[in-house]
Amino acid sequence: MTRHQDSGDCLCALADHPVLAVCPSCTAQALITSGRLVCPTCAHTRPYARTWCWDDQRFVPDLWLRTPCAGHTLWALNTAHLDLLESYVTAKLREDPPSSSTRRMTVLAKLPTWLKSAKHRNEVQRALRRLRATAPGAPHR
Repeated sequence: MTRHQDSGDCLCALADHPVLAVCPSCTAQALITSGRLVCPTCAHTRPYARTWCWDDQRFVPDLWLRTPCAGHTLWALNTAHLDLLESYVTAKLREDPPSSSTRRMTVLAKLPTWLKSAKHRNEVQRALRRLRATAPGAPHR
């Protein structure tokens, strides 16, 4: 049986890794790191201030990793976020964070009900594979 134990991390911990975004200049894949958006394709740079520790859909259009899924938008900040979602969705046993954790509202606890539902598991897994194919390091076809 596959199992996943919630680490207790919040979304801002995942944003410590470079966040994949859409370049506002050329629409290629850009990186947000250290409060700066940088596009390796067109060399566009700009300051980028975003608060990640809240559940607000306003920043989703900026993200590179997003796709329609079960009538909603499935999104991820980066490959670390994809890894976490894949581990959670595929697990048959999902465990809460250790009781010593000070966080009650972890990134996994804030996931929408439709994404957690076994009814959508196959569709979510397909969507995660689509996102993985567009992530850096994915094989080109």
